[in-house]
Amino acid sequence: MRFLFAVVLFALVPLAANAEPLRIVGETKYKPHSLVRLRAENVDPKAALLWRVYPSQGVQRASSPRGLLEFAAHPGTYEVELLVISNTDGNLSVEEARVSVTIESCTPAPPKPPGDGKLDPVNALGRIRFGNAGCTATIIGPRRPDGRWDVLTAAHCVTGVGQRGSLMLKDGRTLGIRVVAHHKTPDVAWCVTEEQVADLPYAVIARENPKPGTAIWHRGYGVDQPGNREEGEVESGEDANGQLRMRLSVSSGDSGGGIFRADTNELVSVVCCTSDMARKAWMWGAATEVIRRTRPRADADIGWEPVPIPLRSWPIDFAEDWQPLPIPIRVAR
Repeated sequence: MRFLFAVVLFALVPLAANAEPLRIVGETKYKPHSLVRLRAENVDPKAALLWRVYPSQGVQRASSPRGLLEFAAHPGTYEVELLVISNTDGNLSVEEARVSVTIESCTPAPPKPPGDGKLDPVNALGRIRFGNAGCTATIIGPRRPDGRWDVLTAAHCVTGVGQRGSLMLKDGRTLGIRVVAHHKTPDVAWCVTEEQVADLPYAVIARENPKPGTAIWHRGYGVDQPGNREEGEVESGEDANGQLRMRLSVSSGDSGGGIFRADTNELVSVVCCTSDMARKAWMWGAATEVIRRTRPRADADIGWEPVPIPLRSWPIDFAEDWQPLPIPIRVAR
C-alpha cells in the first residue's frame, strides 16, 4: 500500500460535491463459522478497489466479484477498510470507507468483573521493568472481556512473547504483566496484566494516523526530567518500517511511552528511537494504524500459558533497582 500512496498522493483531487458517498453495506455481526459478506456501494465502475481486513491473521479471503468482499475468520472483531482509486481527466482521487464486523464465538465469553476503569491518559502511563531494564508503558482501554488490561510498550524493551515483568503506576500500584505480542520492525510490544483490576486509568488509540503538523505530547520516565510533559509535532506519515517521524524530546527510560494528540489526548504512537537525547530532535515511533492492527484479541491467549521465566523475589523495589533502558539512537537522514 505504501507504494500505491506514493503514486497517488501527488495528484489527489477532491471528489465531486454532488457524488454519492462511498459506503460499505452488509451485516456487522455474524454467527460462528459464517462467511462475512460486504458490498461496496456508489463506486465508479472504472475505479480500482482495494479491500483490507485487520487483524489479518487467520483471515481467509474468497474469490469474489468486483465490489464484493467475502472472508472467513476466527471469532473476534475485525476492521474492514475499502480504498477506491479513480482517474478523472488524468487526476487521481482516493476515497475510503471503514466498518467493524464481529464474528461471535462458539462458547460464551467468561463474565468480565465489574468496573471498566477511567479514561485518564496521563495516569495510564507507568514504569515497566523486565529484569533491571526500565521503560515506559501505557495501559490501553477499553478493558478486555477477560477482565485484564492491554499494556502497550516498545519491542526493544522486552525480549519476546512470554516474558514476564511488572508495571508500576503513578499512584504506586504495581501489577504483573506478560508479553503477548512482539513486533520488532515497527517496535511495538503488547503485554497483558496478570491481575483483573477494575479501576485502572487508561488511554485509547486514535482511529487513524495523524497528519504532518499535528501537535503531540508525551510523558515518560526518562532520565532527563522524568514525568514532565514534552510537546512536539508530527513531521511525516507512516514509512516503510510502519513508523511515524516526529519532533520531540526524549531520553533513556522514555522508550515505550505513549505519544498523544494534543487536541484529543488519543494515543497515536509509542517512543522508539531518536536522533538525539534530552532535546527536541527527530524521533520515530510506531504508526497509529500499525498499533491498532497489532493489538491482540482477548481470546487469542486464553488457555495458553508460557513456560515461566525466573524473576526476582516479589515485591520489587522500583526506586532502587529500576534502570532506564538506553533509548536507541537513529541517524537522521
